[in-house]
Amino acid sequence: MHKNHQDLRLLPVHYKKVAFGIITLSVLFIVLTISKVITVDKDIVKIISKTGILVSLLLLALTKNKIEDELTSRIRLKAFASSFVFGVAYVIVEPFVSLLFKDGFLSDKGVTEVLITMFLFYFMFFYSMLKKR
Repeated sequence: MHKNHQDLRLLPVHYKKVAFGIITLSVLFIVLTISKVITVDKDIVKIISKTGILVSLLLLALTKNKIEDELTSRIRLKAFASSFVFGVAYVIVEPFVSLLFKDGFLSDKGVTEVLITMFLFYFMFFYSMLKKR
């Protein structure tokens, strides 16, 4: 039986525009509140901006490239796996690093920051592997 090379069900290419729109709106919202054009509570700004950036990074990670072949999907799966391992290692190592540095070198990292770090690691790994192919 012939197996389809598409292991992941990815979103169409035009979702990248949606993701970039969301990230632009999030950054614009931050800039407008810092410049005091909009007066909103700082906690609400943090929640909205973190959520917007996280959703846009998720959309970017799950959107197809214009040329999506079997090698690209393999690289994508390797990048997802390595990003997951990086995130778990980050969460495991962080308490030990904060013990070494009294001020907590990596402390006060919430779940959103860890997820954003994992996505950034994913994009660095994915695009570096795409360039090497």
